[in-house]
Amino acid sequence: MKKLIAALLALSILFAFAACGSKQTEAESTEPAPWETSESASETEATTEPESVTDATEPESTSEAETSASETETSAEETSAEETTEAEKKPETTAEILAAYTEVMNQAKKDAPGFTKVEYQELPSDSASRVVSKGGGVVNAALKLADHFMTTEADAKADPEVQQKGNNMRSWPVCKSPKGCMLTDTGAIKSAKFEELSNGNYKITIVLKAEDNPEPAPDGGTSAPSNHGGVFSPLSRSEIDENLNGGFVSAVAKDISYKITYHDCETVLVYNPKDNHVVSLDQTTHTTISGQGRVAGMQMVVDKQELIDYMHIYNIKY
Repeated sequence: MKKLIAALLALSILFAFAACGSKQTEAESTEPAPWETSESASETEATTEPESVTDATEPESTSEAETSASETETSAEETSAEETTEAEKKPETTAEILAAYTEVMNQAKKDAPGFTKVEYQELPSDSASRVVSKGGGVVNAALKLADHFMTTEADAKADPEVQQKGNNMRSWPVCKSPKGCMLTDTGAIKSAKFEELSNGNYKITIVLKAEDNPEPAPDGGTSAPSNHGGVFSPLSRSEIDENLNGGFVSAVAKDISYKITYHDCETVLVYNPKDNHVVSLDQTTHTTISGQGRVAGMQMVVDKQELIDYMHIYNIKY
């Protein structure tokens, strides 16, 4: 698959790829060690010792005891109300929304639920999405081959990836990592939105700022070298270059240079707040590819080509 992708890039100075490798076969791996977490709930009981009343003619003492008990009860009720309010507090700031997203996604990696996943790509051809300065005829001809390199929505839905409960979660974002989210820099976030749905589920939508040539998290890594690599699974330049510099591609294409910019990449998480179980996950990555090179002696310059990758995870079973 990667060789075919590189070939298309060489012919059109484009890069048609999917966030997790577009149906590329995953190598056998060791399942990451489960995280151990424990939850404990403690209840604080307010108790008061009644004061001894030795003289029935001393109402003041009895009144003081009753007042003390009343104040203690009121204090306990206020504390309980405060704890309830704190427990029901919903994320509002960007940092709180990212923290909630990270907690749910990391928990999913540990719980290893079963799920169904579809992924497909789109190569827009409108004038705003494709700008070619030189070699337009060759580029447009090469793009007609795109169907052989990408997965259509219909094909993806007809043959979805199905993972059973207890799987190694390597194809769950972030792919190949034991964590579901490694982004910590809120400055990388373009927008973050939290919603409570009518059915009681929570929905988090996060969009990242543009980033050039982001690198994915290393296989088994718990940190990412790029912002997008901490949320999505971009394809590494080293993998692209490896295929560009050998075999058929290097024989046909020369002096290739390129840049891939991820922009407006969105992840949408719906989960049940009662148990933090994921209901659905949608990720859409937008990439702008630009580059130049010589193919069969002809100079080509692609100023801009948009590529959109869609991923939908559903039917999640814990």
